[in-house]
Amino acid sequence: MHSIRKQSGHAAILFAMMIPAFFGIFTLASDGARALQSKARLEDASEVAVLAIAAHNADNSGSNSGSAINKQIARDWIGQYMQDMQAISDIKITKLECNDIAACMDGLDNGESRYFQYEIIAKTNHLSWFPGNDSTAGFGDSFDVVGAATARKFQSESVDVMFVSDFSYSMNSTWSGGRNKKYVDLINIIKDVTVELEKFNESTGIKPSRVGLTGFSFYTRAKNNSRCYQDQYVKNSVSTTIDQIFDEKTSSCKSYRGNFYDLSLTENYAQFNQNLSRFKPVSNSGTASYQGIIRGAQMMDSVSEPRPRRIIIILSDGEDSPQDNHDKKAKKLVAAGMCTKILSTLGAGLSYEGELTKTKMAVVGFDYDLDSNKALADCVGSNNVYKANNPEEILNKILELISEEIGHLK
Repeated sequence: MHSIRKQSGHAAILFAMMIPAFFGIFTLASDGARALQSKARLEDASEVAVLAIAAHNADNSGSNSGSAINKQIARDWIGQYMQDMQAISDIKITKLECNDIAACMDGLDNGESRYFQYEIIAKTNHLSWFPGNDSTAGFGDSFDVVGAATARKFQSESVDVMFVSDFSYSMNSTWSGGRNKKYVDLINIIKDVTVELEKFNESTGIKPSRVGLTGFSFYTRAKNNSRCYQDQYVKNSVSTTIDQIFDEKTSSCKSYRGNFYDLSLTENYAQFNQNLSRFKPVSNSGTASYQGIIRGAQMMDSVSEPRPRRIIIILSDGEDSPQDNHDKKAKKLVAAGMCTKILSTLGAGLSYEGELTKTKMAVVGFDYDLDSNKALADCVGSNNVYKANNPEEILNKILELISEEIGHLK
């Protein structure tokens, strides 16, 4: 009996000695399970956040860790998922062009489509339930978990793209971002866009994407050299101009021997590029962007079987000219709702699939301060105004706009 009581005493002492170890295992298991669960939730949050960032398509420039707007999008999504975190301690967002991705460049050589890639790495900090002490193991006062995700954006639907392109005389000059005159770089960039669209057309069984172009200086023009679309602005009547915005208004313009003309939306890229290669700016001509915007909208509205997506891309190197008050006319028309009517009218059309078309306008400017042309920014919306410093940036921005319009996230 005495032996049994003695052994019981030893067992109690042994158990008491093991309590710290058992508690340590319990604390490690509890906070360890939380850490694993938190990491899984952060991985889910990162995946949703990077998809949202890719869809939003904001500029990612700023610091080396991404732009402020993209970081805010990530914080918002992570905040919804990570309810027990103490703080988001770090976020890094990277946006890669196809040129920066070896697999994408290899794919281009094999006839595959180009894509853009977004990557996010996020770290969150969490308070420990059982920090531990000198006698008990623990995770410390807090622990970090890290999550990462990647999204790729591809083209997935056919699109109608209308280039509203500046052929004023300033486009005949060279610029700091390119090796050629600006209009030459512009023509080459548009040709490169058609190469990418051709790859899409060949890889799908749906109706092909189409491209069109209207050039502008003080005017736009039809192929017939004696016929201009010079009077899109009805004199002294902004409201009448907007009411009649989809009515073609032509006039004689024999004195304007322009070296550019309208190219209707087409899937015949070879013929389109052949015609485009002959275009040149007009001597002593200035800029009236609203002429090109109105004419581009008319051309897009007139085609049959609209594609599911429509995008008007305005390419220009400067402000509207004060000569003949083109700058003031542009501001008045935009303020009175010119661009709103264009978007609503084109967006009300039915695509060949029988659904409402999604329509967007954007400005890609180069070699000038975009903030100086407020009318264009107000027309398309400040989020749809982009500045590019060299031909490669212009090409990537146009392709990204097309991908945004017809984006597929993978």
